Amino acid sequence: METRHYEVSVESNLLNDIRHHTRWFTGLGIVFLVLGIAAIAFPFIAALSLEIAIGILFVVAGVAQAVHSFSVPRWAGFFPSLGLSALALIVGLLMLFYPLAGVITLTTLVAAFFVVTGTFKTAFALQLKPAIGWGLLLIGGLLSLALGLLILFWLSEAYTWVLGLLVGVDFIFTGIWMIALASSAKRL
Repeated sequence: METRHYEVSVESNLLNDIRHHTRWFTGLGIVFLVLGIAAIAFPFIAALSLEIAIGILFVVAGVAQAVHSFSVPRWAGFFPSLGLSALALIVGLLMLFYPLAGVITLTTLVAAFFVVTGTFKTAFALQLKPAIGWGLLLIGGLLSLALGLLILFWLSEAYTWVLGLLVGVDFIFTGIWMIALASSAKRL
């Protein structure tokens, strides 16, 4: 009896949150759709852009940590901090100077991300059952899991296009789910 009360409470809280923020859910869904279509239309450019952006973030993080390391006088963590700074700089510079190797690495990381998020989306959908939108979330979770495994199996043959394509598919499905969730919440 207590479990059913919790399920009704979770469903009504979720529904109320979605109703009060319908425009945000719809807007975010549209953003995901547009980004997904762009990634599918230009998969290699999407993969390279992602790889370069992450490389730049690593370089910035490495420089910031190096500045921090030298700005704190007689700090006991100087050498570990400086070592982590050097690691971030090296990884960032390698990604910028060897973008194809970075794309392969990122493709592997995205595969792991899809496997993990697919597992969590699936588990979350099963917790939300029979709440509004749980079926679409379940399908999205299973799709993410399948995409992650697909990337791992095709890595050596299709790393130049698979990352952009699969990220695009996942973004499109997430966008559709968010728009459907917002429009369903309006009707209830």
